[in-house]
Amino acid sequence: MHAYRPDHYEALGVSRSADADAIRTAWRAQAKQLHPDLSEGESEEAFRRLQDAYDVLRDPERRARYDDTLARQAALAQAARRAASRPIRPETALHMAPKAPFPPSSMRGRLRPRRRRIAGLLSYLAAIGLVVIVTAGIVGWQLFFLPEPQPTLVVTLDGDDRGRPAPAQPRDPGLLAKEAERAVQAQIERVEAARKRMEAQLNALEAHKPPATGGVPGKTPAMVAARVQCSGRGTTIVLTRDNDIPKVSYDNGPEVQPRISDLGTGAVLVSRIEPTNKIAIGFTKGDRTATTLLMFDETGRVQQTFPIECTVAAF
Repeated sequence: MHAYRPDHYEALGVSRSADADAIRTAWRAQAKQLHPDLSEGESEEAFRRLQDAYDVLRDPERRARYDDTLARQAALAQAARRAASRPIRPETALHMAPKAPFPPSSMRGRLRPRRRRIAGLLSYLAAIGLVVIVTAGIVGWQLFFLPEPQPTLVVTLDGDDRGRPAPAQPRDPGLLAKEAERAVQAQIERVEAARKRMEAQLNALEAHKPPATGGVPGKTPAMVAARVQCSGRGTTIVLTRDNDIPKVSYDNGPEVQPRISDLGTGAVLVSRIEPTNKIAIGFTKGDRTATTLLMFDETGRVQQTFPIECTVAAF
C-alpha cells in the first residue's frame, strides 16, 4: 500500500505521542530556519511541507484521522510482510488472485434506482414496439385481405317508388356520373312514352264513344257542385269549380286542370289529375257512391280499380 510521505511527525521532528505545545514549539523552531524570507538557501517546498504537517497535527480531529490512517497502513504493511514470509501453496494460488472490487454499500444504494429506471425505460420501449407491430398487422390485413366494397347505384324518380340497383360502376367518378345520367334519362323516356300511350288511348276512347243522352255532342260535361271530395283506400281526391273551370288535387298535392270526357250512358271520365298521368276517375252522373278510381301502369294499361265515395254527386 502507498504510505504517506513525508511523515508529518518526522517533518516536525516530534514523536507521535507529542502534545500540542511540543508540536507548536517544534514548528516555530523549524519555521525560522525554513522560511524563505528569514533564511537563505531554503526552498519554498520544504517550508510548505512543514506548514502542511503543522496544519494537520495542530487540529485534533485531523490529527486523529491522520493517526488512524497511519495505524491502518502499519497493520496492512505488517500483514503483507507476514504473507510474504509464508510459502504459497499451488492449490491456494488461484484464490489469491486479485478480484474485481465490489462497490461499497453507499454505491450500491445509488445504483439500484438507476437500474430500475433503465428497466422501466426498456419496458416502455417494448410496449411501444408491440403497439406498432399490432397496428401494422391490422393495416396490412385491411389492405391485402379484406374485399373492397362495390358501389351500388339506385335511381328513383318522383312519383315512382321502384328503385332499381344499377350494375357495378367503374371507380372513376366521371364515368359513374355519366352512367347515373343515362339511367335517369332512360327512366324519363319510359315515363314519357307511357304518358303518350295513355293519351292516345283516351283520345281513341273519346273518338268512338256514343253521344251522351240529352247532352250536347262534343261539349265537356260541367260539374254540378262547387267542391267534391272523394276518398277510398287511403287516397283523397278533391274537385273544385272556379268560374266553370274545374281543378283537381290528388292526395293534398297541387291543383291541376284535368281532362273531363263524357263517355255516354251517364259515365264521365276525369284524367290527368296527377303528374305521371297514371290515375283517372270514373263518375256516374247524379250518383256520389258509384265512383271508381282507375290506376294505370307504365304501358298505359289499367292495373287496378277500386271504388271510392264522394261527398256529393260531381256530375
